[in-house]
Amino acid sequence: MTSPTTTTPAPRAAAIEAYLAAVALGCSALVRPVTAYDGLDEVTAHVARASSQPLVVTDLGGPPCTVDPIPPRAGETSSGEPLLAFHTSGSTGRPKCVVYRRDVVDAHARAIADRLRLDEDAMTWVALPPPGYAYGLSIVHSHAITGVPVSFFDAEWGLPQVPRDTEPLAVYVLPQHVPVLLSAELPPTSLRRVLVAGGRLSGTAARALAERYPHLELTNMYGQAELGPRLTTWSGPAGDFVEGTIGRPLPGVDLQVHGGEFHARTPYAMTSYVPAPYDRVLDGPGLEFVATRDRGVELPDGSRRHEGRADHVLNVAGTKIDAQVVRGLVEDAFSPIVVRVDARPARVGGDVVPVIQIVPGAESVAKGAVRRVLHAEIGSVAALCDIRIVERLEVGESGK
Repeated sequence: MTSPTTTTPAPRAAAIEAYLAAVALGCSALVRPVTAYDGLDEVTAHVARASSQPLVVTDLGGPPCTVDPIPPRAGETSSGEPLLAFHTSGSTGRPKCVVYRRDVVDAHARAIADRLRLDEDAMTWVALPPPGYAYGLSIVHSHAITGVPVSFFDAEWGLPQVPRDTEPLAVYVLPQHVPVLLSAELPPTSLRRVLVAGGRLSGTAARALAERYPHLELTNMYGQAELGPRLTTWSGPAGDFVEGTIGRPLPGVDLQVHGGEFHARTPYAMTSYVPAPYDRVLDGPGLEFVATRDRGVELPDGSRRHEGRADHVLNVAGTKIDAQVVRGLVEDAFSPIVVRVDARPARVGGDVVPVIQIVPGAESVAKGAVRRVLHAEIGSVAALCDIRIVERLEVGESGK
């Protein structure tokens, strides 16, 4: 693999280059969150035992460290292959570290690169998602395997880092980045491709992009971090996008609809995973079908349309959290009379803001205390929750 970075800020670019250099030498890698957490040592030890290769630990933002291989414990086996491990909230909303064989990562990167025509279109490529999670890593890998440069930038209002004299331009975004693209002082003809993943893109957002950038091709990608992460893609003029359209599966991926829900089977799935509190290791799905808990339909032309979640998972700024888990945390910590967790649309179409209504019991409840409890489970997205301490619940006309 070659380095996919060009003008990415220096520390991040150096970290990505060091990661790719270690991968090229056959090392395993653990891409960890920037903020340490209880269980990181256990996860590191598991990955070091699972592969007989040296393990590079990095947050893709600073200097990496290397951990020597650790002999497997009784009953464990070592794959002897390079592995990749990274963290995700997961499709169930519960944190976990997912582990992939490096050859599976490379095969998936090639499939994505071919589907997205990375080495066919002469573009300047920019990425706004952080590189250390499923979406960002898939960008790093697909560009590295093709040798096509990509620059990672923070999603600052107006995109001041992006060169104004660059045409044509392609940008990877999360749905919540759409206002940033609309605010950017870019010539209308310069932005030719926008590639979206990590959440639901609204039809309103797509239409706004089409009006701002009339020559724009939109790619909407669907998947889960445990399954590659990409499963399907749709591409076409931004003005033709219909909300929920996720297109066709990648080659080798089987996405079926059973009981109104998507079930996926993919050769790009994780090998194993370590769920929080990181004290056990579970096998991945192999080539079995996985219930994604996403509702959807197969359209007459063979493409798929996503119709929302089938469970209590909310998509918050590209991170999935389980509303039932949130409610349980608040109930256990504060013993309120009632806790209701639902959601309202975010300003960025496709994502939601969790609305947590709390009717206190005998003891008063402070918003800051609630956020601290939530942060321990769902991390920084706790800051996005709309926490309301109320005397009575706010309900809709239906009473729900």
